[in-house]
Amino acid sequence: MSKKSTPTQKAARMLDLVPYISSHQGVSTSELAEQFGVSVTELLSDLNALWMCGDDRFDLIELEFASGYVSIRNADTLNRVRNLSHQEIIAIVLGLDLISKDLPEERIDLLEDIETLRRKLGKGIERVIDASPASDGEVIALVKDCLATRRKLQIEYLAAVDGSLSSRVVSPIDLYVSDNRDFLVAFCELADAQRTFRIDRIKSATVLDLPAMSKVIPVSTDTTIEATVEIVTEMRRSRESLGKFVTGKGSTVEVSTYRLSWLARTVIASGGAMKVLAPSTTRSEIAHLARKALAIYR
Repeated sequence: MSKKSTPTQKAARMLDLVPYISSHQGVSTSELAEQFGVSVTELLSDLNALWMCGDDRFDLIELEFASGYVSIRNADTLNRVRNLSHQEIIAIVLGLDLISKDLPEERIDLLEDIETLRRKLGKGIERVIDASPASDGEVIALVKDCLATRRKLQIEYLAAVDGSLSSRVVSPIDLYVSDNRDFLVAFCELADAQRTFRIDRIKSATVLDLPAMSKVIPVSTDTTIEATVEIVTEMRRSRESLGKFVTGKGSTVEVSTYRLSWLARTVIASGGAMKVLAPSTTRSEIAHLARKALAIYR
C-alpha cells in the first residue's frame, strides 16, 4: 500500500491533473489513479479539491467524476503543463527543427515564431539537439579506422538520462548491433572504465594521433542485465525515467539494460519511488551502492 502523499506532492499532482484530464476526457478514475501512482481514494480527494478551484467563487472548474469516469470543462486557468521533462523538451525542439528546415526562406514570420519557442524551452539545449540527417555512418567509419590503426577517438556524447553533452577520449574495443542500433564498446578515460556508447548519441568524433590503450580487456556485449522493478509511487515520472528500457504495464515492470550503474543510479535517484524486486544479486548490489551514497552525507 502506497504512503499518503505529502501536501507538496498533492499540490504538484493537482496541477498536473487538469491538463492530463483535459487531453484524456472520460478517463476512468482507476486508470487515472494508476497513471499518477495513487489510490483511487486519494485521487477522489484530489478531484474534490479541484472541484472547488477556479478564477473566483462564481467561476469554478466544471468537473464530473461521480460515474467513475472523469471529464473537465472551464479549466483554462489551470489547463497548462506544470513542467516539461528533459525528454519532452528534446522531442519538441527536434520537431521545431524539422519544421524550420522545410519552411521556405520567405516565411520569416514562422521562422521567428519557431526561434522564440526554442528560446523559451531553455538556453543551451540547442547545442546538443539538431534534426539534421544522422551521421552514424561517418562515426562508424571513424571507429573502424581507430580499431584498425589502434588509435584513440575523441567524442562528444549525449547522455540518455539527463541530455547533457560530455567530451570523452576513448579507446575503441568493438562495434556491435543490437535491436537495430549500433553500439561502440570502448575504454573511456573520463570514467576510467569500459563503457558502451550508442552510436546515434555520438554528436561528433575525431580520430586522435595517440595510441589506444593496450591493456583493455574486451568483454561480451551480448549479455544484458534483466531486473524486475516495482514502481511504488509516481508512476508516470518513474516510467519516463526508465524510458525505452522498460516493458510491461502496471506497477511491476521488467527492465533490460547493459549497465548496472545506470539502473542503480535511476532507482536510487527515484527517492523510493522504485525498488528492485529481482534478481537478488542486482537488488543487493544496488542496496550496497545506496548505503555507500548515504554514508557520505552522514
